[in-house]
Amino acid sequence: MRGLVSVFRSHIRYKIILPYLALTLVVMMAGAAIAVGLVAASWEERLQNQLAQVARNTTDALVRRERNNLEFLRQVVFAPANQDIPAVADAFASGDDEQVMRALEPYYRFGVGSVNLDFDRMIAFDRNGKTLVDWLRVSEDPDALPARITTTDLSGLDFVRAIVSGTTIDGNDKFANLIYFAPDVQPYFYTVAPVRRGNDVVGGVLIAVKCDRLLASLERSSQAAVTTFYDLSGRAISTTLLPRAELSTLDMPPQVLQALLNGQAQSIFTVELRQRGYQLAYSPLVIANVQVGYFSVGLSRDFQVQQLSLSRNIVTAIAIVLATGSVILGYQIARRITRPLADLVATAEAVTGGDLEARTTVMSPDEFGRLALAFNQMTEHLARLYRTSRDLNQAIEVTPVLKVAERAVRSLLPDADVLALIAEEGALRYHVDEGLPAIVRSLRHVRVPVSDPLVREISETQQAVLLSSQDEPRLTAFGLTQVAGYQSLLLSPLVVQDEPAGVLIIAHREPAAFTGSVLPSVVAIANMTTSVLYNAVLFDRVQREALRRRAILESIADGVVVLDRQRRILIVNRAAEQMLGMSDWRLVQRSFSDIPLTRVEVRHEMFSENGATQRDLYRLGDRVLRLSHAPVTTDEGTQIGEVVVLHDISAEVAVDQAKTDFIATISHELRSPLTVIYGYTDLLLRGMVGELSGEQRDLLEAVRNRVELMNNIVRNVIMVASIEANTLQTDFAAQDVRRMIDEAVAPMRKSFEKKGLALTVTTPDDLPPVRADREQLLIILGQVIDNARRYTQQGEVTITAHQRDNGMVQIDVSDTGPGIPADAMNRLFTRFFRVEGNNSPERGSGLGLVITRQLVERHGGKVWAHSEVGRGSTFSIALPIAHEYTNTITSPGGTGATA
Repeated sequence: MRGLVSVFRSHIRYKIILPYLALTLVVMMAGAAIAVGLVAASWEERLQNQLAQVARNTTDALVRRERNNLEFLRQVVFAPANQDIPAVADAFASGDDEQVMRALEPYYRFGVGSVNLDFDRMIAFDRNGKTLVDWLRVSEDPDALPARITTTDLSGLDFVRAIVSGTTIDGNDKFANLIYFAPDVQPYFYTVAPVRRGNDVVGGVLIAVKCDRLLASLERSSQAAVTTFYDLSGRAISTTLLPRAELSTLDMPPQVLQALLNGQAQSIFTVELRQRGYQLAYSPLVIANVQVGYFSVGLSRDFQVQQLSLSRNIVTAIAIVLATGSVILGYQIARRITRPLADLVATAEAVTGGDLEARTTVMSPDEFGRLALAFNQMTEHLARLYRTSRDLNQAIEVTPVLKVAERAVRSLLPDADVLALIAEEGALRYHVDEGLPAIVRSLRHVRVPVSDPLVREISETQQAVLLSSQDEPRLTAFGLTQVAGYQSLLLSPLVVQDEPAGVLIIAHREPAAFTGSVLPSVVAIANMTTSVLYNAVLFDRVQREALRRRAILESIADGVVVLDRQRRILIVNRAAEQMLGMSDWRLVQRSFSDIPLTRVEVRHEMFSENGATQRDLYRLGDRVLRLSHAPVTTDEGTQIGEVVVLHDISAEVAVDQAKTDFIATISHELRSPLTVIYGYTDLLLRGMVGELSGEQRDLLEAVRNRVELMNNIVRNVIMVASIEANTLQTDFAAQDVRRMIDEAVAPMRKSFEKKGLALTVTTPDDLPPVRADREQLLIILGQVIDNARRYTQQGEVTITAHQRDNGMVQIDVSDTGPGIPADAMNRLFTRFFRVEGNNSPERGSGLGLVITRQLVERHGGKVWAHSEVGRGSTFSIALPIAHEYTNTITSPGGTGATA
């Protein structure tokens, strides 16, 4: 359904014809409905009139039956004697049943055979109301003998008593009504008259007809389809249509009964009987001027329905024919209207699809023809502007832009020229196509100030301005009128960053050349050209700025590499080209990660001037490069790339390595004589060459201490050289912390005792082993413990160890020395640093803590210190727990292997 609605909405012919068709259908349907309604009303009225006539006919037939019965009874009661048949009155007076039967038999036969009488029962009673004769018709044959009923007793009936007593009612001594004779369940219509002999009543005669027979007779005379009698309560007692078992279905509706009780003469009601519709007219049933019940007559509605259906079919057929004709006519009219429009739509869709050469072929003198002409002109204008825009977008420099604009303008105005005044070096200079006449090219020598009033005025309006050389004297400064002879000028401003950057000039030597329909097209071309010229000017400025920056970049001695957000190489200066060997970076797209840089593993070199900068050292071939990274961000803070600066420090690294090698060599050379001096001094102190005086022993003790200090310094220097040269071998294994502390403390116990310092070692029994190199761990512990011993003059040194939650074992060495100032804590683990003001006679070389940090970090641990001046210091070492036996060997130049 939605698709059908979409189709109807998509074509204007449907929008034209559908309302017309809808209106036509509505009018026709309304007319048809009115016609059918009028026909139905006419047939309904006709049926009701016919039904009323049938009711009147029924009433008249019933009255005639009553009259015929009374006339028949009059003949009977006054019948004279005839041959062997006594007079009726004499027979009744005799009270003899046989005489009464002989007197009444001829009349009975006549009555049952008469169409106007056709009764079913004849009863004779004497002056006492006793039944003398009761004949019941048992066959439709008039000659058939009736059945004699002997049990009938009418003496108790009001009308019988009235007759035998000679009483009259409203002057009548004859009566008619409905009566039931048991055991028969259907009522009888009876008429009774007295039999007189002279002035005396000697009996009475009653004739009665069954209501079913009576109704059939009435129906034949009235031409009703159905006739029904009802009692005073509205209950059906007899009908011509249904068997007696179904009589209840014909009971009077309560509203009909109420209407008749309210005095309404007749009520019409529609019922459904045996799947057929009947229209019934209900009226009071009056016999002998007394209402004894109600009756209804009905006519079948089949004929009315058939006629109504036929009329409706005829009206519908006519409406369909007229509607079809209207649709066809409307469609043809709509098609004639929409066919030119469809052609215009098809052309418009073709133009929208990119076929700017499509043109409509509609040619007519009406509005569609004028619309088609205007559409073709508009399409041609759009095509011209499109071609101009396309050509302008392909030009990125000023001169090509001017050529495209000139070609577009000359398609509208031959002999028109296009020039541009562009701001360069503080003044506006002319840009002129080489194809223009020499007199126009001579304008290149003219300079117009950027502050020219006319330029400023045009720039402030930011709209194209049409000027005439006769009306605008300020054009003299431009040289356009005197030099080039232009009369009509269209000037469009070029503004860059709210500052006048130039003027686009479309000029013509004829006065008032830009008039009529040409002006909007020329202005449109000027606006497009100005936009592209704006970009061309910016491009020119960017190119000049790029060249300037490129020159600056090429002059930098360090290598500079510019990367995008994906670290793809965008710019490389000459120094970086030489360092990286990337002369083809403009031709081959590379990522910075493609450069085979190998990080130089330097572990906080202690003999370089700035150890922190050595972390970004990389090796590329024979070169060692230091890399510096800086993000490239916009003014909004969005990172759009990265700049990498490459500094070749190969010479500095070589010098530093030579320095390290020299120090290591000197240290090894010093170690041998120091060992000899220490050994000989020790022998002298042991008395190997004789007894020593106290003064001699003191001197030798001082020499031995100095030699031992010097030996420690040399050992530290050798350790530093090994670390920096990455030749220090590390064998990891599970080490018992308490045992290693004891081994580290053992050589220093005499020194602690000599200084009078208490040494306390506390470790828990369940302390797990640590993962460490045994010799290096002894050095770490020895450096920290010896440092505490050296700078503590009195008090104690406490060594504790415990397990931390992060899988580490922490060893704390606390002393009661002078403490370390807060401003010295940041430099505590740097090379050659010693706390100022410390008056310890055993001051170190400033390398012990540096070595400790290097070795601890080499083990994956951490070292730190906490100190308060005057209260001592605590040096803490955290080493990883040895969860399983591990042996890792760190070889020179490698990161180690685990077995």
